[in-house]
Amino acid sequence: MDPILHYMVAPDNVRNRILLVLAITAALAAGTAYYLIEPSSGLYPRCMFHQLTGLYCPGCGSQRAIHAMLHGNWSQAWSYNAILPFEIVFIAIIAVAWRLRDRYPRLHGILNSRIVIISFLITIIGWTIIRNIQF
Repeated sequence: MDPILHYMVAPDNVRNRILLVLAITAALAAGTAYYLIEPSSGLYPRCMFHQLTGLYCPGCGSQRAIHAMLHGNWSQAWSYNAILPFEIVFIAIIAVAWRLRDRYPRLHGILNSRIVIISFLITIIGWTIIRNIQF
């Protein structure tokens, strides 16, 4: 069998390709839903943390922010959840680094280091505290 053909149909490669197609399909479906469905329609789930405590969690406003970003209204998205664009970029960078971990092991190691993870958590906790302070 041709080595290239063998590589393309190897069980691990086929599984990875199927998972990639499923992930892209799910992302496109979610993006389409967030673009088409107005967050105030009541179709999206409400934040249980906010309903129970009256406080905003780090994700509160994310649905409205994603809807606003998909419509190109960045200032409105910022007002709903200012940390969300940074989280999206950071998670995307980590996903790419994970996918390319064999090619760039140092980058993968840095992004998965204790200091980066703790810094990310401190940022989220700090954001949660700041957005709940009543001025």
